[in-house]
Amino acid sequence: MPTLDEIFSQIQTGKAVRIALPMTDSLEKERISCVYQQGEQPAFSLLFTPGSLQAERIDKDRKAVVLLDLSGKSISLAADIEKILGTQTLRLIAQDVISHEQLRDYFRVDISAPLVARPALPETILSDENVWMVSGETIDVSGNGILAMFDSPIDQDSPVRIELVLPTGDAKTLQAVAHVVRTKKISDNQYHIALHFDHINSEDRDRIMACCFEIQRKHLRLKVQVKNQE
Repeated sequence: MPTLDEIFSQIQTGKAVRIALPMTDSLEKERISCVYQQGEQPAFSLLFTPGSLQAERIDKDRKAVVLLDLSGKSISLAADIEKILGTQTLRLIAQDVISHEQLRDYFRVDISAPLVARPALPETILSDENVWMVSGETIDVSGNGILAMFDSPIDQDSPVRIELVLPTGDAKTLQAVAHVVRTKKISDNQYHIALHFDHINSEDRDRIMACCFEIQRKHLRLKVQVKNQE
């Protein structure tokens, strides 16, 4: 794993990066594309497109995670938010390089993939009343869980078996046992449901992280244009 000095020696002003930004009104970090600007190490700035940075919601007491691509490798930095400079600029101080193992805790990527949820109870105790299956589509995915859109709610008190096919060309079905963390009703037949993995084998978790990194690299290759503050 590279050191902070090695990373700063390679990254140049104008490079497109992504930040997972803590917000005061949410436990989930908000992911935003932005542009890196060199500073006096370990300080640096990030520049945002007009309207993309909601400065009044930023939680300066929690660390942000900056995601970047260097020579085809995904690198993640934990950073303190030192100062909010208007509506388009943040100044941060890098603290640590985050390992892939640590990254599972809060690295999430927008991924749209079909999935099925069903009871994870043993067949011997299932009855007609508690047999069900709902189909949905993921909104974002991490090594620890998913946020997905379903057309009906899921019982929050029972374990759920998730079957998911990742959009990476591998048609193999990924399986995990999870529980519902929260449910948000969007409309009469649309629910955003967050599920945390309780049991998932290491191979399937590695496949999720590989998919996240692959899609993250695609995000970072997109051209991000930022208008500097006047």
